[in-house]
Order: sequence, then structure tokens, then C-alpha cells
Amino acid sequence: MDTMSIMPEVRIGVVVPNGDLVHEREFLRLRPDGVSFRFASFSYPAMGNANFCGNLGAEMSAPIAELNDWGAKVVLIGCTTASMTCASPEWQAELERMAKVRVVTAAEASIQAISALGARSIAVATPYGDAGNRTVTTFLLGKGFAVASIKGLGLDRSVETWRKAAPCLSIAEMLGFSLSVDSENAQAIYLPCTGVGSLEVLDELEKSTRKPAISSVQAGFWASLRLLGINGRAKGFGRLIDVWDF
Repeated sequence: MDTMSIMPEVRIGVVVPNGDLVHEREFLRLRPDGVSFRFASFSYPAMGNANFCGNLGAEMSAPIAELNDWGAKVVLIGCTTASMTCASPEWQAELERMAKVRVVTAAEASIQAISALGARSIAVATPYGDAGNRTVTTFLLGKGFAVASIKGLGLDRSVETWRKAAPCLSIAEMLGFSLSVDSENAQAIYLPCTGVGSLEVLDELEKSTRKPAISSVQAGFWASLRLLGINGRAKGFGRLIDVWDF
């Protein structure tokens, strides 16, 4: 009697800040057959601490261990500004030591995606205030990109403001805000935060501007699956996911 071999599901773990439900919701919309995601959360250490990145790694240790026990083949660090702030070969190596598998960060996934789409000058729409915008700008400039424009909503001015406002931004509000950031010199539009819904905005943003639009969630999904050789192509979520094989 013929038998059918059943391919085991591929497990991808995602580490997110406490309270970030947007990332999980958007990944589940993108999820291809045969792939399973698990989300584990961490708490931010105090900002401005001289050992912020070391403390951040310590906070991520338990959720990474949980994902390792679950059998994740790749771990994604689904937080943009944290992974931008701490981006270094040493920090990456420490994360992979803890995870015992390859680790993708939202910061590096974004760079891979922007580069794949051929953009060098970027308009950036963020929910952050001045400090967060400086982090994003410094990181992008350090990677050789030009920041044609950047604008933030200042939602990170307090924990209360973030919790009340960030999850409530509508698609129309995000689209209008993202369009307002576009500039003549920008070759792409980038939405860096994983805690604000943006996936449903990307396709319309590309149609309106005729430029590629990238979000950190979209880029993290793309980079994680590609690392495992999985095709997650789908329509309606921006050129990066539609074309897939760059």
C-alpha cells in the first residue's frame, strides 16, 4: 500500500515586547501552510542605562529559551528600535548562543528588504517621538541609506499614551500619515514599528506613491522564511511579499 509522507511543520519563534499583539495578528494573516509561529514576550529594561543592550539580552533570555524548547528553527527579534540600538556582531552572537539557532532581527530584516527592493533613499513614518526617530535615522544612515524624510506621531511619550493610542490607529489614519511623509527624493517608504498595525496599508501605499513600501513586520516575516528556504509569496501585502524572490 502506498504511503504518504507528511512534512513536519516548520516552527518560527518571535520575541516581542510585552503587550504587542499586532505582530502576532499580522503574521497569522501572512502565514503559509506548513509554518507555525509562536510568540514570547519580554520587558524593556530602563532606557538610557549604560548596559541597556546587556540588560535587554537578559530580559530576552527566558522567552528565547521558551522558543528553543518549543523547537523553533529560527528566532525573530520582533522589535525594531531595540534591535537597531543594539545591532552589533557581538549582540547577534549572544542572541544566537541563547537561541541555539539562527536569529533574525527586525532591524536587519528591514535593511535586507529595503536593499532587495533597490531603494537607497527612504521616507520613514513612525509612531515614535524625537528619541525613537533619532534611533531609526542613525541606524539607517549607518547602513548607508539616505533618510529623505522622517515623521513621528509621538505615541511613545508615555506608556499610557502608547497603550491607548497605538493599537487604535485605523488603516485610514496610518495610510494618511504614511502618505504625508513621502517626499520627492524618497525611493521607498518605511514603517519601522512592529507594535502598530501597518500590513494592510502597504499595498495601497504602493499604489498611491508608485514606490515600494516596507514595514518591519512584513520584512521580518520575509527574512525569516527566506532563511529557511520557504516561499511565503502572497498578494495584497506589498511588493516584497508579492514578488518574494529578489
